[in-house]
Amino acid sequence: MIPGWQTLSAPRPLAARAMRLPLAGLASPVWFASASSADLKELPGEMFLTSAESTRASAFKFGQPRENFTLGRLAGKLSLERGRLRPRELVADVGVRAPMAATVGTSGPLTPALSLGGGEGEEFARRLRAFEIGNAERGEPVVRAGDLQSPPLASSAALDGGCKPPALAVSLSHVNGLGVAVAFPASERVGLDLELIDAKRAETVRKGVPLSAEEEAWLKETALPEAAALLLLWTARESLGKALGCGLACKWETLATRQIETTGNGVFSGRFLHQPQFVCMSWIGSEAVMSLAFAPT
Repeated sequence: MIPGWQTLSAPRPLAARAMRLPLAGLASPVWFASASSADLKELPGEMFLTSAESTRASAFKFGQPRENFTLGRLAGKLSLERGRLRPRELVADVGVRAPMAATVGTSGPLTPALSLGGGEGEEFARRLRAFEIGNAERGEPVVRAGDLQSPPLASSAALDGGCKPPALAVSLSHVNGLGVAVAFPASERVGLDLELIDAKRAETVRKGVPLSAEEEAWLKETALPEAAALLLLWTARESLGKALGCGLACKWETLATRQIETTGNGVFSGRFLHQPQFVCMSWIGSEAVMSLAFAPT
């Protein structure tokens, strides 16, 4: 299982939080990271947010929305910091595995994130401030240069083979107390969504989202509790909307799912009725549901 997202306490140190997701059919690396409320005690927002991000955070009138915004930015920057590194700058593979690896098409180990020598200090915060996550007109996150220039990367062609870090994009989501994000090459289309498993939220989905006949049939057949199943459908649709760049502006019927199947360990895979080029992976935890949509190449 992806560590950190399914509970409100992420066990890995901040500097080693990001991990690569082995997604079948997608050659480009996708880096996942999570951040919880406890992380902000070690690395407060004022340390890693840019001036523009801090201004936006301070505009929230209430503490929880402000914290959620900050957690989303922290998760996004953790994934971006990992994704910007050249291949030869990454640490050696030490065999960290995820139970969902076989589900997404690889039995190989995941590469752990680079340790930055204590990580939670000012140097690590400076690296995170090199990124600014803004929003485009329709709300999708946009990665910009931050307040400070990113620390220089190793420039020796003998070390990195002349490879340059790719232009990166990010998709992020947050609920109370937890933020998650994925960083990926800007040439790819990827979307991520997260929801806490909540009966009232599930009832809102049931009443407000028109489901397809296949989705209704799946709800009757699945062994999942109804709330978790409904929120899986919701997060899958929303992840596709984010991948398409339209988010909540999409017509919900155009985001309908199909062929949802369980692959064990709380992992589900599926496709989309009107966007067959995309696939979806969903993870069910004890507290939350998370879905990732992407277009295999």
